[in-house]
Amino acid sequence: MSHSSFPITRRALARTLGAFVTLVALGVPGAMSVRAAETISLKALVAANATGPFTELIADFEKTHPGVTIEASFTGTQILTQQLEAGAPCDIFLSADLDHIAKLRDEKLVEPYRQISRLHEVIVVPKSSRAIASLRDLAKLGTKLVIGVADVPIGKYTRRIFENADRSYGGDFNKLALANVVSFEVNVKAVLQKVVLDEADAGVVYRTDVDAEALKAVRVIEIPKELNVAGKNYLAVASHAEHADLARALVDLAASPAGQAVFIRFGYDRDLSLRKRGSKTHASGADSHHV
Repeated sequence: MSHSSFPITRRALARTLGAFVTLVALGVPGAMSVRAAETISLKALVAANATGPFTELIADFEKTHPGVTIEASFTGTQILTQQLEAGAPCDIFLSADLDHIAKLRDEKLVEPYRQISRLHEVIVVPKSSRAIASLRDLAKLGTKLVIGVADVPIGKYTRRIFENADRSYGGDFNKLALANVVSFEVNVKAVLQKVVLDEADAGVVYRTDVDAEALKAVRVIEIPKELNVAGKNYLAVASHAEHADLARALVDLAASPAGQAVFIRFGYDRDLSLRKRGSKTHASGADSHHV
């Protein structure tokens, strides 16, 4: 049996391809299936203390938003602030204190921000050491202490704790404790690492940073509640965000009950005072108070 053949001319082929391209452009389902999926990438600048919970929130968000990826950089808030001020690509910004986020808001670099989590500070010491038993011991002569630099939030909070202790203990506690500092670190993870490596007698970190792995090498000493300072994280969408709607959806996720459950699972304190902020009345830093 013979079969008829119908040769396809170049003109006919061109018409066929043109029609297919038109179908793709119009979003016809059959044509869309052959088009490579688009990927949207968000950039996040995140304070180091939130590495654990924010990484989990990113994974949750990506699961419910196919084609969306989030690239996060984790380090000290003061470094992230400098990066944003220098024009670094950013959709989401998480600050570990009010001063930095309020400054960025005043500079119109972020949209109104929200308090997203609350945490407190503790002392960490090498597990085998018994030289430090309380906050008061940080002022003992010869103690090797590690804290954050003055402009990183953990460094600010540590100095406020020392000032509170100075008023309570007297005897120049603040001056003596600061004289014992052998290393100033740019973020809280670096402070913890110095103690984990037994390069210091003590360090002041967030309780949330002392995970199961760290507890193999360090002990936690609680700071008296009346002398401690509440650390707070603030989250905002960058004013020049390339994908602002998606960024706002991520902020909403972090503030939602499901998002808050993630923070609590990582050891953050429960805090029901989440609310939008961003006015100059919140720029003084007075929002940080005793735990």
